[in-house]
Amino acid sequence: MGELVDVKRDGAVARVVMRRKGNNAIAEDLMTELAAAFDELGTDPSARAIVLASEYEKYFSVGADLTSLAGIDRESPNAADEIALFMRRMNHHFNAIERCPKPVIAAINGHALGGGSELTLCCDFRIMVEDGRSRIGQTESSLGIIPGAGGTQRLPRLIGKARATRFLIESTRLSAKEAEAVGWVDRAVPPQEFSAAVDELAGRLAKAATLAIAMIKDAVRRGYDLRLDEGLEIESQNFARTALSTDAAIGIMSFLSKQEPEFTGS
Repeated sequence: MGELVDVKRDGAVARVVMRRKGNNAIAEDLMTELAAAFDELGTDPSARAIVLASEYEKYFSVGADLTSLAGIDRESPNAADEIALFMRRMNHHFNAIERCPKPVIAAINGHALGGGSELTLCCDFRIMVEDGRSRIGQTESSLGIIPGAGGTQRLPRLIGKARATRFLIESTRLSAKEAEAVGWVDRAVPPQEFSAAVDELAGRLAKAATLAIAMIKDAVRRGYDLRLDEGLEIESQNFARTALSTDAAIGIMSFLSKQEPEFTGS
């Protein structure tokens, strides 16, 4: 796919694998390739579930490549505007993952800190290895900065405002079990079971009605912060789209005939 991202196929499951400089530090080059991969897979009918993974054994992603901040001219009158513009570009790339219409699993095989944690927050499912070492956290405040790619917005929406605010302020690093207990990750899995757990979930999602999944993701994302009646209108429109789909006909007929459905994603 690119210099920093590989896309590997296993039937209907696509695995997007990061491989940037040994630890997948977040920078615009990596995020540009990730966004391109998710944009392409999102429109590819043969890809029905996506796994976001790391090539490196101990690291999912260690967070931002801080060398980009070190080169900023702090005396420039436009410094703040330049940084804000950079972060808007970065958020555009992160949004490509969140808005992908396919179900996305973060396979967190090692540390996921700062921007690495923010990557996982863009995914629909998070499975993390419980190896006694790996940690997940929004650790930016310990560097005198704050999350810039969704950490202050997506984490409170995921685990609640009060708990997220405490973790953000204290730069807390959680083990997989601790993260599972607060809902930051969906499953904490021992190393020997990790790959199988990711593959099982990906395989199950790849057999699901992916158009319905896309419409669920869209309705939740667009309706979450709206008034209830406005959110219900989005839901009604998306329901109509799924009700007229091939998958709906397959699902209903399979239910009535007591057979397992074989969805097509259309």
